[in-house]
Amino acid sequence: MKQFKSGSLLFAFLYLFLFLWPSFASAHAYILKSTPYENEIVDQAPLKVTIEFDETIQASFNSLEVFDSAGNRVDQKNGRIKPQNPSIIETDLAKNLPNDTYSIKWRIVSSDGHPVEGVIPFQVGNDNPAHDSSKINKESKGYMPQLDLIIIRWLQYIGNACLAAMLLFQLFVLPKELREFAGVNSTFNKLLTISLITLSISILLSLPLQATIESGLSWSKVLNVNVLGDMLATTLFGETWIIQLILLVFLFISSYLLVKKRFHSLWVWISFVLGIGLLLTKAFTSHAASSTNVLITVSIDFIHLLSASIWIGSLIILAALIPLSRNNDTKGLYLNSIRTFSKWGIVLVIVLSFTGVYGSFSYIPNLKTLLTTNYGRVLFGKVILLVIMIIFASVNFIKGKRNKEKGLPVTIWGELMAGAVVIVLSVLLTNLPTAMASPGPFKETKTVKQERKITFNASPNIIGENTFILSLIDKNGQPMKDIEQATLTFTSLEMDMGEATKTLVKVKEGIYQAKGLNFNMAGRWNVHVHVLTKDLETLDTDFKVIVGSQ
Repeated sequence: MKQFKSGSLLFAFLYLFLFLWPSFASAHAYILKSTPYENEIVDQAPLKVTIEFDETIQASFNSLEVFDSAGNRVDQKNGRIKPQNPSIIETDLAKNLPNDTYSIKWRIVSSDGHPVEGVIPFQVGNDNPAHDSSKINKESKGYMPQLDLIIIRWLQYIGNACLAAMLLFQLFVLPKELREFAGVNSTFNKLLTISLITLSISILLSLPLQATIESGLSWSKVLNVNVLGDMLATTLFGETWIIQLILLVFLFISSYLLVKKRFHSLWVWISFVLGIGLLLTKAFTSHAASSTNVLITVSIDFIHLLSASIWIGSLIILAALIPLSRNNDTKGLYLNSIRTFSKWGIVLVIVLSFTGVYGSFSYIPNLKTLLTTNYGRVLFGKVILLVIMIIFASVNFIKGKRNKEKGLPVTIWGELMAGAVVIVLSVLLTNLPTAMASPGPFKETKTVKQERKITFNASPNIIGENTFILSLIDKNGQPMKDIEQATLTFTSLEMDMGEATKTLVKVKEGIYQAKGLNFNMAGRWNVHVHVLTKDLETLDTDFKVIVGSQ
């Protein structure tokens, strides 16, 4: 009990500390700005093109090419990452390019190991309406998880979860009588073997798997020394994979001694720490690794992953030990173990809730994206399944408290099946582009002087041309009249780019509109609204807008 309280205090302290330092993370690097920018019409051909992303670009598997409207390549084939700023990729262009429509085709691998690619059209000269750059398909694309990734990563999560939970049960959950019971030791030996085999297979396959993701090549083409060597030498995943392999070797050694010493607490602790270390390496290849505050986001992602792994792994242990509930000699001890684990379960649910909320704020710009983006829909499904798991857990807790084993296997297996699907969704979330790149149209209402309301709408709310609409309502709910002028002032909150002001045109009473290229980079913007009435009264307010890249 003392150990449980100490663990609870530690978790509470960590969260009080971590939540004081919130941080936004985008994952799947998105474009902050490009020169030329999307659909820009320039009078003279630029000497080079540059694209700046919101995070560092990995050195391998990137490309930058420029083509004219006939499909001829017009760059000097020297695409490179800018040495002074590894978040910028650039290439020089051929000299004296004629008036035409051009396409910048780019592909990069973000710092978390996820590839992204897309097209940025621009136009030189404005004397050929047949070549309209806005008609070019310009949507950027991130890697979409395939079956091979889902299977391999799912096996790794399950193997790690079972290992961590089994050792936790040995240290804190099982009563001494069960730890010394021959049937329990036999079951744990089998689970340990299965976990190590599953972890070994999944970790060994994860390197070529990641090579297929980052390079875009097939499995048959990445299984060679050059590609895998490039992965190990130049990518963050390669460095992490070497650490995983080292931890795995030490885990095999400690597990051998663990079995030989009949689960002596020293080797249980050593194996437990090594298993947690493997989980920590996963956090360094997740979306959290691409944030501006890696220490905080990786720590929170790791704690979230550890909590989920222990919860789901514990269900595997409880399911494997169900035969104990049918034996009169061990039934009471088994139900007591459920009651003990339920106390840990409460802490795990609290931790998962807090870290889940934090992650939602980091990767979900608004509630609408829960239903309009792939990332949001998968996250929403994960939340529903976690609620189902909590309901099953509550039933199991009540049955354990009342010493009722009737129906217990069904609810334990139900909770475990929901947890298995949660892991699949977690794998998808780790590899899907987050909703930050596609926040959708922005619309928000602010109340200003004398209960008058100003509604600002930006659509489609992406880099490039947008439509801006102001709706002005008086205190009686009627469109405001006698407006002399309505302006918007745009200021990027990502970097110092100065201010740009746009005057809106009256469409009808209370409605003012304009189109413009004022959102010329993705990320956070401040839009200041200034309304001047004919009585020289001013109405001012600010809107914080997250602009998407696609």
